[in-house]
Amino acid sequence: MSQPVEKTEIVPTVIEKIDIAESKNPINHAIGKNGVWLTAGIIVADVVGAGILGMPRAVAQLGGVPGTVVLIIMLAANVHISILMWRVRMGAPGCTKSVTYYELASGSFEKAPAWQKKIASWAATFSQMSFLFGLLGLYLLSAGKGFGFMFFNYEVCLPVWALLATLVLLPFACTSREMGTHAWLVWANIVTLMGTIIIPLTYYLFFGIDELNLGEHDSKPLFFARQYSFTNVLSALSTFTFGMTSQFMLTEIMSEMQDPANLPVAYVRVSAPFQLVAFLVAGLGGYSLFGDKVQGMINENLPFGPAFQAAAACLVVHMLVSYLIKGVVMCQAVHRVADRDFSSSQDTRTRSRMGWCTSVLFIAALAYLTANVVPFFSDAVDLLGASVTPLSCWILPIAMFARYYYDTEPEHRPNVSTLEWVIMAGEMLLAVTLVIFGTYAAMRTIVEDWHTYGYPFACHCEGTWNTCQCSSHHVGMDACLAQSGTR
Repeated sequence: MSQPVEKTEIVPTVIEKIDIAESKNPINHAIGKNGVWLTAGIIVADVVGAGILGMPRAVAQLGGVPGTVVLIIMLAANVHISILMWRVRMGAPGCTKSVTYYELASGSFEKAPAWQKKIASWAATFSQMSFLFGLLGLYLLSAGKGFGFMFFNYEVCLPVWALLATLVLLPFACTSREMGTHAWLVWANIVTLMGTIIIPLTYYLFFGIDELNLGEHDSKPLFFARQYSFTNVLSALSTFTFGMTSQFMLTEIMSEMQDPANLPVAYVRVSAPFQLVAFLVAGLGGYSLFGDKVQGMINENLPFGPAFQAAAACLVVHMLVSYLIKGVVMCQAVHRVADRDFSSSQDTRTRSRMGWCTSVLFIAALAYLTANVVPFFSDAVDLLGASVTPLSCWILPIAMFARYYYDTEPEHRPNVSTLEWVIMAGEMLLAVTLVIFGTYAAMRTIVEDWHTYGYPFACHCEGTWNTCQCSSHHVGMDACLAQSGTR
């Protein structure tokens, strides 16, 4: 006579719903379509984001020589950690079919104690989704700002421009269920990204930097910074780190490849060299022209005129394509939780397509509203980035690899030299340092600038109008300063 089986009810959490969705929808594990070059383009579009526009300031905080060395080291560290994730994806038994960052974290901790697996899974999900959502809102605001730059003669408020950016984005987002759906947009993104950098550099190379009023000695680039401080070094490291990371989306990028085994070719041989050239051109090019007094984003250091508008047009395209690529990951997660059996990107049924469009509209509306309701949204994204980016892009990938190595039988373990373990320990220490001090610095900035924040949906002309009221300190607006000085 059989023994009665005790029944236990389990209420699935959001993460468990994602797990169930993947297991019940095997089409999600189908082989991807993207080749090496398209994958490299997606990586470039993902990594080389708006953060590259702040590279001249990061180099200036360290000086020409240390800035160049640190830039190269930080890029090499990001490539190394990405390859660690690829080794986990290809070698860990629980990760060979992973299509999401959550699955990779959960699979790599498959043999770990339950509490470790739960922490890794929750940390991966929270850090990835929260930062992605913050970036989506920031991209909408940045694209809106780009529209304002393009049409600086029209006194239209930033929330309106951001709404226009959202409406322009929606048709492409509803038809982009995979990152490589519109391949031409990936290449357009790379071209416009370089345009955002090259246009201001070319302008000042030909016309000089007298309009910037930097001062004769202050505008000279230096091999080493005039003085070093912990705050400046931390700021530069944070800029380099956050401007080069791709690990929180790398699993999804690999899942769309025809053969994930070719990721090192796409990343190391194609994407990384391009990233290095782009970062060096932006960082050293901007620093060599503007010197150690470089301010803000290099595309904003242009006078109102055709060059400013051309750089702004490039910024709009770059921000919208960046939203599309990262939005795919965010909307896929929402779609899987909401309607798991119809969430595959390869499902052509009407319900699946409608569910995808609904997810796109929901995320776009929520990102737009949040970005405009929170008056200090940009600083809030900096806080989010300082706290979760090192976690999702450095700490968790290293922990995944270490767990995979520990759980693998000695004869089947991946080859890891003592030097590589030392490098991983250094990367982990740097990431923890950035989390602690970067979070503190971001919180302090919010507290200090609290009185400058406006109300939700405030106009925030943000230097987009060529008027003294809005842009008195903009390059080429000397008449405004002279007018104010006479009063």
